[in-house]
Amino acid sequence: SIGRTWIWDNGQFGIAGLNSVHLRAHYLTATFADYLNNPAWMEDANPVPFSRFKQKCGTGATPIMITRLYVNNFRCLVAFEAKFESLGLLCGPNGSGKSSVFDVLKLIRDLATAEAVLGGEGPRDIRELEFTNWLDSTVQEFELTVRKNDHEFEYKLHIEQRHDDVKPRVVFESATCDGRSLFTRDLEGVSFVRADGTKSSFPLDWRQAALGSIQPYGSLRDTEILQDTLRNTLILRPNPRSMELESKGESRRPTLSMDNLLAWYRNLAQEQEWTDILRESLKEVWPDFVAFRQQDTGINAKTLQLRFDSDQGREAGLYSFHQLSDGEKALLALYMIRAALESGRNGIVFIDEPDNYVGLPELQPWVLAMCELLDEDHQAILISHHPEVLENIGDEYGSYLWRDNHTSPTRIGPLRIPEGLSAGEAIRRGWL
Repeated sequence: SIGRTWIWDNGQFGIAGLNSVHLRAHYLTATFADYLNNPAWMEDANPVPFSRFKQKCGTGATPIMITRLYVNNFRCLVAFEAKFESLGLLCGPNGSGKSSVFDVLKLIRDLATAEAVLGGEGPRDIRELEFTNWLDSTVQEFELTVRKNDHEFEYKLHIEQRHDDVKPRVVFESATCDGRSLFTRDLEGVSFVRADGTKSSFPLDWRQAALGSIQPYGSLRDTEILQDTLRNTLILRPNPRSMELESKGESRRPTLSMDNLLAWYRNLAQEQEWTDILRESLKEVWPDFVAFRQQDTGINAKTLQLRFDSDQGREAGLYSFHQLSDGEKALLALYMIRAALESGRNGIVFIDEPDNYVGLPELQPWVLAMCELLDEDHQAILISHHPEVLENIGDEYGSYLWRDNHTSPTRIGPLRIPEGLSAGEAIRRGWL
C-alpha cells in the first residue's frame, strides 16, 4: 500500500484513512470510494469484505503487452509489420533490419513519453529522420498496438522532414481504445471529446508528441495505459565497455547501451524484493557470490562492489565494478533486467543480442530463467544469432527477417529450422 495501513482480519480488508484512496499493487489501481460510499457494499461501514473487493477490482497483475508494430519509410523497413507474443526471438542475417525494429520502438517510446523532441540537440532527441533510400516520401509512419486484459489500444504517429535544412515535425498522431478515439492530432493541434460530449482542442509544438504531453484525466484517462506501457518498456543493447564505473545519481531506466547501469542499480536497490531476487539469481551462476555493497567514491558518487567467498580473507573477495570482466558486467546487467521483470518494476523488455560478451555456461541459465518467467504478465523480445538462445527458446517463438538485396525492404516470417537439424547446425550452414 502507499500511505495507508491495510489489515487482513477474518477474510476482510480494513482501511484507515480517507474515504477515497488508491491501492497500487500488482499493477492495479482501484478506488475504494465506491465501496465506502455505497451502503449495500459495506458491513459496519468498514472493513470491506474481500470477496466484494476481489469481484470488482480483480486479482493478480494486470497483463499489458505490446502486440503489434507497423513501420513505413524508416531505413529498410517499408510497410513492415511485426506481431509479438509474451516471448519472441528475431533472427536473420546481418543487415536484415532486426536492430532497426528496436530502434523504431525506442524512437516511439522516447517521443511518446516526452523524453525526446524532434530536431532537438539532447542525447535522446531525434535530430533528423532516417528515411528509406529508394522512397521519395518525406513522412515516416509508425503504429503500435498494446493489449491490456481484453482491451486493445492503438497508437499512430506520423512524422515529417521535408528538407535536410528543415527540422522534423509531427504531422499526425492518434490513440484509440477498442476503436474509440482518445485523441487525434494534426498540424492545427490536439483534438478530443470531453466526458460531457463536447469537443475540445489545444495547440502543441510540432516537435512534441501529444501522448507525452497529455494529462490523463476525464475522457483522456485511458491514455495513461499507453503512457505507462511505453515508460516502463526497456529497449536495450548492452555494451559493458561503455558502462560507467561510478554513478553520480539515480536513473529510473537504463539507456540503450546500459552505460548508466550503476545509476539504475542505485534506483532499483531501494526495493528489497528486487535486491533479493538479483542476489539469489546470481548465486545460481556464481556459487561463491555473497552480496552487493555501494561504495562512496566522491560527492554523490558511488560505485558497486561485489563480495565473494574467499579463504584469503574478507577483503580478498571484494571486487569493485571496474575489476569485473566485460562478460561479468554483461551478465550482471542481464540478471538485473530479469530481476526487474520478476519484481514487477518493468513488464516489457526488448534486448538486442543479450549473448554478446557472455559465455555459454552463464548464458544458458539466464535464457532458461527468462523462459520460466515469461507469461501474460511479462514480455521479452530478443535478437540473437546464438544457437543456445535459439535451442532453449524454440523456433515456434522465432521470427525470421531477411532482405533480397541492399535496395529491397525487410520482410518477416516464421522461423523455420529444417527437420532433423539443430538450430546450431542451421546457423553453421548459413540458413539462419
